[in-house]
Amino acid sequence: MSEQGSWEELVIGLCDLAVKYDADTFLYEGVVVMSARVIQPDGQSRGSIRVTRFDDEAARIETGWCFNMVVDYVAGDRDRPVPALGLVEAICSGNAEEHCLIDDDGHWVGIVRDAWSPDGHRWESGSLDSPERRATRRFPSWIDPD
Repeated sequence: MSEQGSWEELVIGLCDLAVKYDADTFLYEGVVVMSARVIQPDGQSRGSIRVTRFDDEAARIETGWCFNMVVDYVAGDRDRPVPALGLVEAICSGNAEEHCLIDDDGHWVGIVRDAWSPDGHRWESGSLDSPERRATRRFPSWIDPD
């Protein structure tokens, strides 16, 4: 195992992100749920993110309609951010979206997930070049613009 990265360290990092993005945090055995406190102008919540311990090195990150990715929380290099924390921050900062792919008959046939960080790191699942129609949802930033 790497020098950096335990579930306990990830939980501390998630709590730090919750403070940064003014989120409520709920801790359970092997699960952290972060919920945005800021309400959108239409009265809707900005969402929540559920982080579940997957194994000794990875966590499942879930949010939105179908955003569900397993990402490492162990980093081999102390100079790079822990991938799981980077993905959660991308979601909280509004740099993530999900696409539900729809065939010509209107059936849901696939999912594409995409998130990016300002430093250029990207988390993708699926192909954004697929020919199907899609319903796209970009996650709003949890930072209140006011």
